Amino acid sequence: MQNAMSREESFYGTPSGKVCVSLLGERMRWFWPELKNQSVLGLGGATPYLHTVGDGSTLRIGAYLGTTRRADMAFQHGQCCVVDPASLPFEEQRFDRILLVHALQGRENPVTLLRSAARALKDDGRLLMVVPSRLGGRARLRRTPFARDASFTRPKLRQLLAAAMLRAEQWDEAVFMPASHACRTLRQGRRMDIAGKVLCPGGGSLILVEAVPDVYSALPLSVQHKKGWFARMRMPSTGMASTPRAGKTSWPG
Repeated sequence: MQNAMSREESFYGTPSGKVCVSLLGERMRWFWPELKNQSVLGLGGATPYLHTVGDGSTLRIGAYLGTTRRADMAFQHGQCCVVDPASLPFEEQRFDRILLVHALQGRENPVTLLRSAARALKDDGRLLMVVPSRLGGRARLRRTPFARDASFTRPKLRQLLAAAMLRAEQWDEAVFMPASHACRTLRQGRRMDIAGKVLCPGGGSLILVEAVPDVYSALPLSVQHKKGWFARMRMPSTGMASTPRAGKTSWPG
């Protein structure tokens, strides 16, 4: 865990890392343009992105996943801590927004983390997750922390969120070119993303998905059983023969 966090910090301290934060920060503000007097929890490696959302009235808390104690737990715009991913130490319905970046590295069962995050989310809160696309996303994200993240397709993300009692509502994508080119300058990265969305929709290296709490999403849908052969052979009531009169035998026509 310590090595993973140090690699992330070394990347985000480089010019390419700062451009990456700015690019994704613009997409995050598209989801959350107004966070005045609201609280935001950043899980995993989301701390570098927290300063890109909200304003001076926004409470921001960055939470690394693991048990390692760190000396540099404070950052400029809020607070940091290390938490157990299976049991987040926050009261239920504590946060208005939860941001997950680099939160699914090496996790065999991410549903546990997402359910724990869903419990800390307010009823009208929203969760935003950034993950690599399975369609070649990690290959284009080499030399960035995203190359070690678990990759997904949109259908798989819907299933994962539903299992955690969350419902996907809004989608976006970013970094259509290799990160070595897309993150050289902010202006160049913007142009590449705009062109990618026009010329190759669905081809972004990163998927951004916003989800809301939905306690019914994990419930199985009711199954309508098909009528069996016996039900199909039954004669409908409107077609039944009338009672035969005396002396005559009436058969169904």
